[in-house]
Amino acid sequence: MLTETVTETIRNYDMIKKGDKVVAALSGGADSVCLLHVLNELKTRLDIHLEAVHINHCIRGSESDGDEEFCVDLCRILDIPLKIYRIDIPALAAACGKSTEETARDARYEKFRECAGENGKIATAHTLSDSAETMLLNIARGTGLKGLCGIPPVRDNIIRPLSALTRQQIEDYLHEKNQSFRTDSTNLSDDYTRNKIRHRVIPVLLDINHGFFKSFANGQQAVREENAFLEQLTKKAYSEHFENNTLLHMTDIPEAVRKRVISKYLSDNSLPVSYDKINEVNKLCQTNGKLNISKDVFIVSKKGCISIRKAQNDFAEIQTPLQIGSNCIFENKCFFAFDGKNGEHLIDMDKVSGQIILRNRRFGDKIKLSGRNFTSSVKKLINENIPYENRPFIHFLSDDDGVIFMEGFGVADRVKTDEFSKNILSVSIKNK
Repeated sequence: MLTETVTETIRNYDMIKKGDKVVAALSGGADSVCLLHVLNELKTRLDIHLEAVHINHCIRGSESDGDEEFCVDLCRILDIPLKIYRIDIPALAAACGKSTEETARDARYEKFRECAGENGKIATAHTLSDSAETMLLNIARGTGLKGLCGIPPVRDNIIRPLSALTRQQIEDYLHEKNQSFRTDSTNLSDDYTRNKIRHRVIPVLLDINHGFFKSFANGQQAVREENAFLEQLTKKAYSEHFENNTLLHMTDIPEAVRKRVISKYLSDNSLPVSYDKINEVNKLCQTNGKLNISKDVFIVSKKGCISIRKAQNDFAEIQTPLQIGSNCIFENKCFFAFDGKNGEHLIDMDKVSGQIILRNRRFGDKIKLSGRNFTSSVKKLINENIPYENRPFIHFLSDDDGVIFMEGFGVADRVKTDEFSKNILSVSIKNK
């Protein structure tokens, strides 16, 4: 019965084709031992080449060594080729600055891929019980539809033939075959979140509904089908709206699909993906503005289009003494200064302190604009009023006491002209 269930799972998800090389991940635990046994029973019918791989993580000392010895004996009895790798996970985790769990997972799959080769399949022993635990864990941490799907039966060349089986079914199968297995002592402790769900939450759900796993499997299948449909719409929308690393006309996409497109966009650009980040970008794309998504990276929205920009905090400082006539510090426009009142902006030269410098923006610039009774941060004025792409090319005039003119906003209150002004400088800006 169990073997037929696995056969049906393999067929339903098109996991294996004739002639495939299948590498079974063997830890020595009940699930992986069951997986190896079943694949060994089916290898002639499936016409596959079966191998096993065991990773000794060197975490539990003699217990880890015992797991390794068990796997060697099992594969010898079943006449299955076995490859063993010993990896000092604690040392590797310390060296790369990752958690022990993450380091172990990455190391395992690296070796699995190495053994499977380019065209081989990696069979892992994840079960229906594992998938239910993952779904509950995702709910506890916060998730969307994808997180409710649990562990996918197939991902790339990774297959999970035991996806329709519970842990109890697996242990019953091994008991019938009089096959022993190893028990990882860390699985018995409630120090790990997943173990708390396994030992405390699942039993309560089974007490409420004895058919919990069947109900979960049915619901999981429905969610996967709906998720696959949304993923299809997302893929289509992404291809139609993506150009030059910009998402075009995002407001035309239905919100549920748009949020998935945003999630993929952030992920593809190695930016943080979370419920809050996706919602912030979703709101942004319905207006014009920008969002600091990560460190010096910004998401910029303009007319329903989304793009990524890096902050230009390290631009070169440009400055030159102001000359009467034409002054050019940017390639795309010129700054003109003349004596008299013929320009667009007027400055009382008798109120200027020292020499006037024409320059670009400086960190910490402030200005008290003419007609205002408060001082404004230049950064705030720019962020609220100047399009992102124009910000590096704004002209400033400063004297010994600070900014006296800011392009787009006018002169400082302290140098504005009045009825008593006689020595007047007029300035204006023209595009080339």
